Amino acid sequence: MLKNTARALCLGLIVMAGLSSPQAQENLVGANRLVIQGATLISGTGSTPLQNAVVVIEGNRITTVGPAEQVSIPPGTEIIQAEGKFIIPGLSDMHVHWQSWMPELFLAHGVTSAVDLESGQWTHEQRDLIRDGRIQGPRIFTATNSLYGRLVWNYGESPSRPVLHSTDMARRMVRRYGPGRELYNVTKTYTELAPDHLQAIVEESHRLGRKVIGHLGGIDARQAARVGIDGIAHGAGIALASIADPVKAEELRTFVRMGIAVDFPMFLMYHAYMDPQKADELVELLVAEDVAIEFEQVNTAGRWVPKYRDAWIAEDRKYFEDPNLSYIGSDHWDRIFYYEPYDQLTEREKELVQQGYDNRKEFLGKFARAGGKVLAGCDTASFVLPGICLHRELELLVEAGMSPMQAIQAATVNNFEFLQEPDLGTLEPGKLADLLILREDPLADIRNTRNIDMVIKNGQIQDTSYHSDFVNPKDRPFLVSGFINPLPHIRVLYPMSTSQLNRDLKLIIEGTGLADESMVEYDGITLKATPVKSTLIKEMMFNPVYTQLEVTVPALLLNRYGSYRVVVKNPKPQGGVSNAVTFFAAP
Repeated sequence: MLKNTARALCLGLIVMAGLSSPQAQENLVGANRLVIQGATLISGTGSTPLQNAVVVIEGNRITTVGPAEQVSIPPGTEIIQAEGKFIIPGLSDMHVHWQSWMPELFLAHGVTSAVDLESGQWTHEQRDLIRDGRIQGPRIFTATNSLYGRLVWNYGESPSRPVLHSTDMARRMVRRYGPGRELYNVTKTYTELAPDHLQAIVEESHRLGRKVIGHLGGIDARQAARVGIDGIAHGAGIALASIADPVKAEELRTFVRMGIAVDFPMFLMYHAYMDPQKADELVELLVAEDVAIEFEQVNTAGRWVPKYRDAWIAEDRKYFEDPNLSYIGSDHWDRIFYYEPYDQLTEREKELVQQGYDNRKEFLGKFARAGGKVLAGCDTASFVLPGICLHRELELLVEAGMSPMQAIQAATVNNFEFLQEPDLGTLEPGKLADLLILREDPLADIRNTRNIDMVIKNGQIQDTSYHSDFVNPKDRPFLVSGFINPLPHIRVLYPMSTSQLNRDLKLIIEGTGLADESMVEYDGITLKATPVKSTLIKEMMFNPVYTQLEVTVPALLLNRYGSYRVVVKNPKPQGGVSNAVTFFAAP
């Protein structure tokens, strides 16, 4: 309780100081006036839907909401007749890794706001492009670069992502992102933080006016709640905090330290070992500490349930075959249709995955019924398509026991309350005019959020069609990894040279991103490599990563003195070709 009071005081002082996000500083009214008449209004506040409602929009703000018989429509107003339809707030995706090809897909599915949970200058440029009207897309909210300790698969530190070594350094790193939410709406943490480092990040972020959302690894949800974290991404740390068997808990702790573990079915499988009593105690703690959870069922769980997999593949294939979406790169489609990790499971493991899904679903339902705040997000750009994934997420939230109203609130008011954006999330006078007109009632069936008749963002009717000639003026290559197949890198060869020709040679390649399916190209000839098992980074990764490969160069390829070019190739999805190193043969 004291922690919640202190947090509210720190965050409130920043708001009072006028350091709120630019999203909240848009003009109150403008020249255009728009009225929606006759629909049933679902405001997002949780109040009873208002039938035969009138919504008046002036500029980019809602100015009036009420029953038709009580609202006077100003002359010269553009009127949208919406009898028999339903209005809900514009949807938001709380967990996005923004890519340049995404804008049209978000708007087409009614997602008018997206939270990029790993942001920098390029994301700010994208936000400004949309805000200035140079491209059409959702509002973009931002998070700091992830703050974390050493990960076993790190290729090295970078200036934007240094490894935290002390609580003082943790506080300094938070401060470098500035006060308030002018540039960064939330602070993001990643796996392998020491508890005192996380506590320092939380305290400093609250002092500066930002909340903290964390992708937990070695720290479980109970520990994170006790040091004051505001939100948990992926629902990470819940299973770890709820497993009574110390052996299974340590196995999971080892696995989730990899970070990308949440994208693979082994993460879901360990939810099968959750202890009901410990889970109930965790729900009570998380609610008491006001910790919001972005469960992200669509990516971490639903993908590994066969009935969803088949339906989603069929649906995604329609987007893949749409010529107007031809600008989406093949790398992303490789990820969308990547389900092989499930196929590699034994029948017993598949049973555990299903049990894990059931346990996670039960926990979600209990958390929501106890008053816990659920945030709606997809981890968009991992293995799911922007926009449509959020509708699937809402459907999975309802399957877990949330009401359709609660699911809608997860993607609207809950997300914006977490972002501290009071101008969005509900449809009330004074709020920014982001809303959807639906053809059918989403409270009768949450799947009706897909039946979009019109999208209005910032008071403007949006074009929700796809355009094959869509070009983002500030494009950027696909950056999200996820270790489907990593990009290999060679550090050194053992040996680096030989004086003997026409003999088989055993070559050891040391580097990073070396995998079971890695191939070695020696002087233009592809050779099968074998990982050195003792150099396995983590046994529990689906695509194990090693630091050494062993390859035999046959005598017929070692037939001259001179230099030989050596590279490592990893197959798609992702993968790629390593740097080249030179092997020498000299007398």
